[in-house]
Amino acid sequence: MVCPPLDQLPAPPAGRTGWPWTEGSPEFRNRSGEAPLPSITVVIPSFQQADFLEETLRSVLLQGYPALEVLVMDGGSTDGSVDIIRRYEKWIARWVSEPDGGQTKAINKGWRQATGELLTWLNSDDLLSPGWAEQTVKLLQADPALDLVYCDVQVIDSASRPTWVYRGETPTVEKFILTWRTTFAQQGFLMRRRVLDACGYLDERLDFTMDTEYWLRLLVAGRKLAHVPGTLGSFRMHEAAKTANIPDVHLANMIDVTKRFCEEAPVEMSSIAERARRRCPNPADRSPPSPGGKWRSPPRYASSGPRGRATSIVARRHTD
Repeated sequence: MVCPPLDQLPAPPAGRTGWPWTEGSPEFRNRSGEAPLPSITVVIPSFQQADFLEETLRSVLLQGYPALEVLVMDGGSTDGSVDIIRRYEKWIARWVSEPDGGQTKAINKGWRQATGELLTWLNSDDLLSPGWAEQTVKLLQADPALDLVYCDVQVIDSASRPTWVYRGETPTVEKFILTWRTTFAQQGFLMRRRVLDACGYLDERLDFTMDTEYWLRLLVAGRKLAHVPGTLGSFRMHEAAKTANIPDVHLANMIDVTKRFCEEAPVEMSSIAERARRRCPNPADRSPPSPGGKWRSPPRYASSGPRGRATSIVARRHTD
């Protein structure tokens, strides 16, 4: 578990200032008498993202959180990413650079090694904002029934300039499955380990929409999600962004998720499943699933890979 101060990290590249180059977060300390802080594991899947990886790593390490575990799952990058990882490896609990079958499998591989009580992943071109750990942990500590928290997310460009804010909204099964509307971004979410234990790992058949499918699976299982006020993460739009470059595969992933929900939905959601079945487009149809609506893709990811083993949306329902 690490909490390095700014002056212990490698010097930033010339001309880089502000968060997380020349600014850090103050150390987050519990008040006297409070329970120990829960440990956090952040898994960073990466492949050929040397242009952004160092900024991502620093945004995690400089959270000022004393119970932080960082795992880097690199897919065998040859662009200098390994050199960056080595510069920061004294603050990284575990890392590997080897072919891994794609981003979804890399995240699952990291989660299987994680020791944290709280879990997340952060793509290797995205960022956490100052105070992310403090704000998300405080909300989870305040409500033991909460399973997962999410936040507003700043969209940035390749030079880390802000463009617009992805506002987190209350998720429902209807929004996810009937309109394909991802109501919150993946960057900055944090969940309890019991979610992983009860609902399983990411669906390795999906290259693009594994986060959307996972949120849907949690909602079907009755898990409790909540919004953390504030913009606590950033996702980066750039020319190498995966979702932007392969929209047909992204669309096919969403159709697959919808069809499997229709096949596996519990009885009490049969009416939603029937409506989804009628609205689900043919893979050759590029129109949105709701009349007059606009299909919104969730945030893109940094790497891709072949499909693997599936995870049932309704295999594990929330009974505890």
